[in-house]
Amino acid sequence: MEWIYPILGKQKCLPFYLSGVGVAEPEYHVRREEGLVSHQLLYTKSGKGHLLVGGGSYELEPGSLFYLGPGIPHEYYPLKDGEWTTCWVVFRGEYLTALLKGLGFEGFVYDKNIVNEKIENIFYQILKAAMDPIHGDERCSMLLYEYIMNIRQALQENQKYGGHGAKDILRRAVVYINENYADDITLEELAGMSGVTKQHFCRVFKEQMRMRPMEYLARRRMAVARNMLLTTEESIAQIGEAVGYDNPTYFGMVFKKYEGIAPTDCRKRHGTSLTW
Repeated sequence: MEWIYPILGKQKCLPFYLSGVGVAEPEYHVRREEGLVSHQLLYTKSGKGHLLVGGGSYELEPGSLFYLGPGIPHEYYPLKDGEWTTCWVVFRGEYLTALLKGLGFEGFVYDKNIVNEKIENIFYQILKAAMDPIHGDERCSMLLYEYIMNIRQALQENQKYGGHGAKDILRRAVVYINENYADDITLEELAGMSGVTKQHFCRVFKEQMRMRPMEYLARRRMAVARNMLLTTEESIAQIGEAVGYDNPTYFGMVFKKYEGIAPTDCRKRHGTSLTW
């Protein structure tokens, strides 16, 4: 068994700071009726365990991982004595609960097949950094963020929607929007190329991209328009038409909505007075 509990002091100013990390070999029977003060990430390295939380029961096999927020009662134990090895990290931060919620980690998260080589490598980097009492704090903070984001990515890739992974649903649609933004693109068209219903596509897109498909299309168009305003001598009407808007007035309204400035003002601020 290898574990480190840093002395908590100056690292409390960091957005993420490590409160403990270790490899439990073997892992024991743990019962916490009031949960932990820290956030916890734990994955099974070898053997098998069992987790009880929130009225649910979960098998912990190699490759499985769970997240638990502070204050959540839970219990876990090996299915065979001495044959369960876990890798665990506990961490804190003043605004961490809200931040993790925004990233999809709220209360309890579990996946039975998520741990990959990159996640394992980052864990052992955290363990190594935690051994340095002088310079390890900030290094651990950076690695914790990287660790969480890689776990989040793996979770998203494992989520299934009607037989289609979220990543598969989005990939073709996003590439199509990026390459054909000037065309009259419809939701039905995007959902059709993704092989799911329109309602299903919209839900998955918003969950993964944090915006609706048509908003993504508009933002893509505005990014291209802004670049054209600053790098070409095309008129604003021509630029609007180039990114899919036949009506210059409407183009100007959309541009200001997403860029916070009118097209004419955007161009003037960069040394040209070209108008409509």
